[in-house]
Amino acid sequence: MNWTVLIIFGIAAIALVIFLVVRNKKDEKDFEEQINKDYHKAKDEEGDIKIEEETK
Repeated sequence: MNWTVLIIFGIAAIALVIFLVVRNKKDEKDFEEQINKDYHKAKDEEGDIKIEEETK
C-alpha cells in the first residue's frame, strides 16, 4: 500500500517539475519577444546611414 502511494506521488512530482520547466521556457521566450517589440530606438539609431555619412 505504501509503495503505491509513494510511486503515484513520485510520478506526480516529476510531472509537475517537467510542466514547470516547459512553461518557464515558454514564458521566457514570450517575455523576450515582448521586450524586443517594446524597445524604441533613438532617432540617431534609426538612420544608421545618415550617422555614418555625417561622421565621414
